[in-house]
Amino acid sequence: MSAAGLTADRKVAAAIVASLLAVAPAACKQAELPETEHYQASKITPAEEEGGHPVVTLTKLGAEQIGLETEPIAKRTIPYSALLYDAAGGQPYVFVNTEGLSFHREDVTVDTIDGDVVNLSDGPDDGTEVVTVGLPQVHGAELEYGAY
Repeated sequence: MSAAGLTADRKVAAAIVASLLAVAPAACKQAELPETEHYQASKITPAEEEGGHPVVTLTKLGAEQIGLETEPIAKRTIPYSALLYDAAGGQPYVFVNTEGLSFHREDVTVDTIDGDVVNLSDGPDDGTEVVTVGLPQVHGAELEYGAY
């Protein structure tokens, strides 16, 4: 290949690279827009009483992303996956569904744990929906660590 041919190839390559660099930032900005348009933080409503727990309201998209699932308390039992323990004092609790995508923590008293079933001696009434899937994310949202 002659020196003139090599120079022409370099000019074409340089033109391609320059055009890609000019297009890339615009393409990146367009790709980011839909994600930022859908991003909304969960809503935290302060506790009504002193020492109480806030209500966490998830976004529909957040609930879908974490695969949120609830299950009703039945015969004073809950799945083990619904149980958390307070780090400060070890108090067991669950997140109950207050309405729609809103949840707040309620303390429970564990009677026994049998495999993946927890028998309660005190806590929310039978029929109360508790979070069973997505529990760490709901807890994180309560602590304002997530945007679910």
